[in-house]
Amino acid sequence: MGAELVEFALVAPFFLFLIFALIDFGLIFGGYITMRSDIAAGARAASVNDVAYTGSATCTGGPNPATATMVCSIVSGIDPLVGASSNSLAVGICFISPGSTSDNCGSESSAGQSISQDVEVCAQANLKSTTGFTALFVNGKTFSTSSRLMIEQPQPSGSTSYYAYNSSSLAVLYNGMAVTGMNCP
Repeated sequence: MGAELVEFALVAPFFLFLIFALIDFGLIFGGYITMRSDIAAGARAASVNDVAYTGSATCTGGPNPATATMVCSIVSGIDPLVGASSNSLAVGICFISPGSTSDNCGSESSAGQSISQDVEVCAQANLKSTTGFTALFVNGKTFSTSSRLMIEQPQPSGSTSYYAYNSSSLAVLYNGMAVTGMNCP
C-alpha cells in the first residue's frame, strides 16, 4: 500500500502538468485559429469595401472614423481572444501598390483606386497561460497572422478614405480596450 502511494506521488505531478499543458496549448491553438480566420475575413471585407461595424460595443479613435470602423469590425470577430491577453491585441491595415511589399505601406486607400491595389490586414497578441501551469513557457510570447488580398471593389467617388493603421496611428478604443496599430510584416 505504501509503495503505491509513493509511486503515485512521483507520477502525479508529471501527469497533472501534462493535462494542464494540453489544456493551455489547446486554448492557445484555438485562439490562434480564431485570430487567423477573423483576420482573413477582415482582409476579405476590406477588399470588397464592406467594413461596416455593426456591433454594440463602442468604437472610437484611430486616424479617422472610417478606419476606426474597419478596425472595430475586425476586432469584434476576434474578441474575446482565448489563450491570449485581449488587452495586448494589435491590428495593422496596409494598402499596397502593385509590385510593392508591405514595407511600402500606402498611407490611405483612395476613391476609385484601381483594383490592382492590395490590402493587408495583420494582428498579433501576447500568449497567456489559462491554467497557470505553463506560464513559464507561454507568457510573454506572441502569435501573429496576416492576410493580403487584392482590392476587388474600389471605393466609390466621394467616399471617405480608409487610412493605413500601423504603429504610428492613434489607438482605436473598442469597448474600452485600446487596440494599438502595428506594422504588417
